[in-house]
Amino acid sequence: MRRSGGISHAKFKNPRIFRPGSDDNEGTIRGDLRTIEVLTVDDDNSIRLLLARLYDAWARGDGDAYAACFAEKSDYITFNGIHLRTRAENAELHGALFRGVLKGTTLSAEMESLEFLSSSVALVHTTGSGRKKSYQTYVLVKSDSEWLIRSFQNTRVQPFSIWITRWMQKRRAR
Repeated sequence: MRRSGGISHAKFKNPRIFRPGSDDNEGTIRGDLRTIEVLTVDDDNSIRLLLARLYDAWARGDGDAYAACFAEKSDYITFNGIHLRTRAENAELHGALFRGVLKGTTLSAEMESLEFLSSSVALVHTTGSGRKKSYQTYVLVKSDSEWLIRSFQNTRVQPFSIWITRWMQKRRAR
């Protein structure tokens, strides 16, 4: 997250894309794989547009537009552990934050992977950049022809905690 009057940035540089039924994936889906493959090309673009809308709503400080990217019933886990369970809770919290502490901030993230778990469920991982690095996990669902975020978790990287954990792990391995 960055403070700026500008537009949020989403980088979609060659993320790993997993398609159901592909030889490169572990699992397969029964059915006409040619149809699924065609669907995922359009779905891939729709998902990228969804994330772009999400980042744009954040940059504009629009809590309602931000929450509109989520399913009516959704799970949203913030970096500090708040658990929001509905679109309305999301809109209320982010509306207040955009009027206060998050006013004038933007999101900047790079898509690391996009995996189609089925023709109507996708898993997306992004890496946030800026002052503090973070990782985001999205579970997206397709309702009619629209992709929405059903579940989201944002985890802020804690370098010292990571160092301690790795140190303890190595110590135990001896």
